[in-house]
Amino acid sequence: MPKDLRLKIQRAVSGGPDMRKPQYPGGYEPPAAGLARARLVGYFELGTHEEEFENRKRDREKVDLVFELSGPNHAPRQLENGTLVPIRIAVQETLSLDERSNFFRLFGALNYAGKATHMAELLGDPFIVEVFHRPSVDGTKIYATLKGPAGYMVTGPDIHDARTGRDIHVEVAQPITDLRMFVWASADKEDWYSIHIPGEYEEKKDAEGKVISPARSKNVIQECIMSAKNWPDHPLAAVVQLGGDPDAPSPEELERQREEELKEWQEENWRRLKAAVDNAVGKRPKEPPKRRARVPKRPEN
Repeated sequence: MPKDLRLKIQRAVSGGPDMRKPQYPGGYEPPAAGLARARLVGYFELGTHEEEFENRKRDREKVDLVFELSGPNHAPRQLENGTLVPIRIAVQETLSLDERSNFFRLFGALNYAGKATHMAELLGDPFIVEVFHRPSVDGTKIYATLKGPAGYMVTGPDIHDARTGRDIHVEVAQPITDLRMFVWASADKEDWYSIHIPGEYEEKKDAEGKVISPARSKNVIQECIMSAKNWPDHPLAAVVQLGGDPDAPSPEELERQREEELKEWQEENWRRLKAAVDNAVGKRPKEPPKRRARVPKRPEN
């Protein structure tokens, strides 16, 4: 290869994209396809919603499951301030215990140890899942999903090695995401406000300044539950509101509370230390007075 061509190739490589990595329209990059380590970090029963099936509308109970991914191809992203942002992927299904339903089959796969009677009991448990990519209806975007052509590919963290005949245990990272749930029949106010997600996604514009994606709220779970047809009949409907807990202390109050708790902790430690010292001193045996050594008398001349 001519030397000048080799130099031009080097410049092209250094200034160009890594062509091993796909690029996605709109800037969204789905989690890598293939096997991933995962933990169930969210279980949310969303109530009854209308859906269209075979050109007919019907009401169905919906449920969301959120998995946090980890492993070599799904490592969390680290922000400049050191905060780790994990990769999460959501699954929405009809909440049905029909033995042919996707939800029932998914629960059976997740409940590989047979220890759970309810999906909520599996929060925090480790799994091996397969991530699939599928195009959007218009073909302009690629989305990640855990449901493949043959359904959900989910197993426990022990994988059978056919070559050796042994099970290989795969370590799954502890979750960064706080575990949360909303179980329709038993949820209380604390559950409701714990699923609030503050903030919004900023709007996106094209090169000409036209809005192609309007700003939208991040608080999708609360909003979805409140839009359910049976939400007005829920006991919480009359006592909660959209957003964070109005009775929760403000950031200033939390800081003041932390300072007061720290002061109390320091004072309590000082009292305990003083009591321990006083106790030790009180129990110390008193030393008898030192006896003066007897000096032998000099013989008289």
